Amino acid sequence: MNQVIPYSKKRTFENPSDLWKGYMNSAYSVAIWRYPNSETVYGILDLRPDIEKNADLEKAGAGFYINPFLNHHPSNPQLIKGDLFIKWRPGKSPETYYNPVLSDQEIIDFHEAYQVYKEIRPKESQHPQWNYLTKVALAVENIKQGTFDKVVLSRFDEQTLPDDFDLMTSFENACIAYPNAFVYVLSTDKHGCWFGATPETLLEIDRHLFKTVSLAGTQKLGQNMRLDDVAWTEKDIEEQAMVSRYIIDCFKKIRLREFVEIGPKTIKAGNLAHLKTEYNVDMSTVNLAELGSIMIDLLHPTSAVCGMPLPSALEFIKFNENYDRELYAGFLGPINIDQYTHLFVNLRCMKLTGNSGRFYAGAGITRNSNPQKEFEETQLKMETLKSIIFK
Repeated sequence: MNQVIPYSKKRTFENPSDLWKGYMNSAYSVAIWRYPNSETVYGILDLRPDIEKNADLEKAGAGFYINPFLNHHPSNPQLIKGDLFIKWRPGKSPETYYNPVLSDQEIIDFHEAYQVYKEIRPKESQHPQWNYLTKVALAVENIKQGTFDKVVLSRFDEQTLPDDFDLMTSFENACIAYPNAFVYVLSTDKHGCWFGATPETLLEIDRHLFKTVSLAGTQKLGQNMRLDDVAWTEKDIEEQAMVSRYIIDCFKKIRLREFVEIGPKTIKAGNLAHLKTEYNVDMSTVNLAELGSIMIDLLHPTSAVCGMPLPSALEFIKFNENYDRELYAGFLGPINIDQYTHLFVNLRCMKLTGNSGRFYAGAGITRNSNPQKEFEETQLKMETLKSIIFK
């Protein structure tokens, strides 16, 4: 099912910035990332933009999945295929591999494109703002009327970037500041340029072990505050329990009973604390070879980024948010690399357009929600990247 990338070593790129600055605005699709609790940085580049981009997880080769929030049931992710794959390990020379199916001319064209694209910047775009507090109050009223139990309302904040802003420097700083997060940058012709440091796994497959998590509830960690000292409100506990029930309901839909539940427990994500429950499945003991693809369609969008019940919550979001989330609250991540797949919910992220950045965040609205506090929660979440960029 998972495949090791069959590359041969050729010319290398000395650092992630060397790769990124040359190809982020080209027709090529590129992604650079660092796994949680790791120091190794990976890069991947697709040199054949005209080929089919969508593939089931089990049938796809090594690559990087990208799926917008509104692309679901079934999901149909874009695949950045691994024509070029790079590892940057601390203290070691970079390892660069090319897919052997590439012709010499394709590789020559690829390197010549570096000089053409490295100075180009994306065009700027504008979208209307909206009143978040009013929308939260409306959502609470709908919950009390029984329209849905929970809805996740998001907003964005468009900011002009500092004159000295450098994306790859921000990427490196985020890797240092958030060791437990999945830190990435990516650029595709279809989706534009994105940067994020997300704490939330959608699903993980390590050979025969399948994992997914329920993550909800948000608190700011004070200076020198221990995780044991975090006290969760009834609203936070209720919100996280809804996400956990959603995952268990997904398992029930495919009659999967052989899973291990661990949690909930308090975890740290940057300067924030969350409630997390982990679910593990030994795929060698269940007759579900395509469990990954099945669970992608069942899980996305999770109740942690949409709400419950999903149809009515999603309808409320579409009607009231008044903007396109694009990749925010979708999912992305590397797949089938050395028999390992790890997809993440795209949170704590921003989209770059020209000299501005659009920061995204949302909050789970329940019966006990206070509009002002929910707004402040979105501010805290946006600070994940703002604190890196606006130092």
